[in-house]
Amino acid sequence: MLYSQKIAPYIFVLPFLISFAVFFVYPVLSAINMSFQEVLPGQVKYIGLANYKDLWNPTFLKAIVNSSKYTLYSILILIPIPLILAVFLNSKTMIAKNFFRSTLFIPALTSVVVAGTIFRLAFGELEGSLMNTFVTSLGFEKQRWLGKENLAMITLITLAAWRWIGINLLYFMAGLQNIPKELYESAEIDGA
Repeated sequence: MLYSQKIAPYIFVLPFLISFAVFFVYPVLSAINMSFQEVLPGQVKYIGLANYKDLWNPTFLKAIVNSSKYTLYSILILIPIPLILAVFLNSKTMIAKNFFRSTLFIPALTSVVVAGTIFRLAFGELEGSLMNTFVTSLGFEKQRWLGKENLAMITLITLAAWRWIGINLLYFMAGLQNIPKELYESAEIDGA
């Protein structure tokens, strides 16, 4: 029976189906069930849609707006800038290509804790922090980079750009290097 051509595919797929059910389907269904409950120590009570009703408040809507802004600004930076850098680094005339490739990719290798610590020190509220030193040397007063709404968004976008430009650069360079040389030659002949 195990050697049957009809049953063998199901046996091979069974480990995936079991792990998918245990590690994905059950937790999702459990989370949906818990969203209709009020869980207190030692007691669980079904409260219907009250949790969802409490969810729609000004703080939640502000969080959605901020998340949307962050996503939009990140996309506007993390698509065109790495593409332009990849074109430059893929150019035949570019000098020190390997140095710039590794320099731009190193932030992607840092852990989240290290990146957070670096940016916390750079964008701290003290006068000795890197950005406040730079700003005060230009004649402006020190800033609370993570304490003001607009400055905090700029700081987070800067962190995302610093950390992920190298990954997107790698993707674009892989794409550019897979373009056959014949296409470039024919484009040059056509005057492109």
